[in-house]
Amino acid sequence: MTNIRLAKNSGFCFGVKRAIKLAEQTANKYGRATTIGPIIHNPQMVESLKKAGVITVEDIDLIETGPVIIRSHGIPTESLSTLKKKKLEIIDATCPYVAKAHEFAKLADKENYQIFILGNPDHPEIIALKSFIESNVYIVDNNDGGPLLPPPLVSLQCEKNNSVIERISNEKFSKIAVICQTTQNISNLQKLSELLMPISNELRIFNTICNATNVRQESSLQLAKKSSLMIVIGGKNSSNTKMLAKLCSEYAPSKHIEVAEELDENWFKNLNYPDTIIGLTAGASTPDWIIIEVYNKIKSIVGDNDFVVNSVENIPGYKEEPDE
Repeated sequence: MTNIRLAKNSGFCFGVKRAIKLAEQTANKYGRATTIGPIIHNPQMVESLKKAGVITVEDIDLIETGPVIIRSHGIPTESLSTLKKKKLEIIDATCPYVAKAHEFAKLADKENYQIFILGNPDHPEIIALKSFIESNVYIVDNNDGGPLLPPPLVSLQCEKNNSVIERISNEKFSKIAVICQTTQNISNLQKLSELLMPISNELRIFNTICNATNVRQESSLQLAKKSSLMIVIGGKNSSNTKMLAKLCSEYAPSKHIEVAEELDENWFKNLNYPDTIIGLTAGASTPDWIIIEVYNKIKSIVGDNDFVVNSVENIPGYKEEPDE
């Protein structure tokens, strides 16, 4: 019998559930709806919503009729102004945690803080967030291979923060405020805060990492430490899923997949069954039905078909135990 365990809190978070519900309700009421960019970062869920009448448009100028749903990541202020000028009905599905970061950004900007944002400058959440800031802003990117942008937008890797911070260390800031992408890792926020402290007379940190991100990362790490293989399920364009895969890979061989068809039989060879643990975790925008399909597919690959599930609740969860 194969020991497959699912990390706690895997799958949809509150913000995603809310956005999906609003999209479904809107499509059901009007027969159609439009989102500016994918409402969440999961291609399979976006395709499912498309069948229900929710279409995705990247160019806001192409939208002539409502209703329009604001994606869970939020949209730039100028895009919102354009929609209002068109007098279109707007359904706001912005995640409340993301919206809170917008409020912090406006507050820090109003109080004349030099703002640093920790996150991917190309991610829609950060593109929207920086639109709420009228003054210059530093974008600190910890993604490997991230582009280095000229001031006022600076992108850097956490591993190279020291060298980049030296470029601006000749300027002593009176006040610095730090805001981060909601799917960031707390250790990255701590590293950046430590680097900014010597060049600021006042450092204010807005910890805008959402609780769902924290609990997913912690439970996934606990499982990875005990597993011989981790399967991380979620959109390849999902920041929180990519972060899960990166963190898990520090403790166990980890594979980031979107759907069950991507599973490779070779990954499961030479594992010491039944003693070994195969760990599963899923990003905040991964629907239950994909998690179920992955679990059942793994059972089939390893020849353990005694218990096929039709509900996430039927997948054995991992009970965290204290380290020996």
